[in-house]
Amino acid sequence: MLNRTKRFAVVGAALSAASALGVFSLGTATATPGDASFVLHFIAVKTSMSAPTQVSAYYESDVEVASGSPVGQEVASCVSSTTGPTCYAAFANANGIIDARFTISTDTGTLTGTVTGGTGTYADVSGTVNGTRAYAGEAVTIVYTRFLPPPPPITVPTLPPIRVPTLPTVTVAS
Repeated sequence: MLNRTKRFAVVGAALSAASALGVFSLGTATATPGDASFVLHFIAVKTSMSAPTQVSAYYESDVEVASGSPVGQEVASCVSSTTGPTCYAAFANANGIIDARFTISTDTGTLTGTVTGGTGTYADVSGTVNGTRAYAGEAVTIVYTRFLPPPPPITVPTLPPIRVPTLPTVTVAS
């Protein structure tokens, strides 16, 4: 998993590059308080990719598109192998960052992996990430669970004791 400093540096670089290309737009992935499971669907369209190094490592940045509009950014650090690249990625939108680790199969082109955490709305999330080739890039689905803290206990205010007034004693003369 990328440490916080590297993650912010990589996301910042990708957002700066996307902004320069005029494709910077942060959308929303709606997460209603009180819900625990969510699904994000988008197409990851590649905006840049570094040349592989001698150890077949490369970086990639994508813009996330849903219903024809940009909804976020992704940066990935990948290392290729004979079965396919293994990538550590950060998916960023207005709600925060989702961290994930996935492998892309060289045979099928599908990607499968796990959500490993995040920031903002996505703090302490877990889940899965899956994808297939699509016309413009990779059709990606992220299913994540956010564990919500229990609600605070209900406190009933302490009421003062009820005081029953004492009536004066009346003596009747006989």
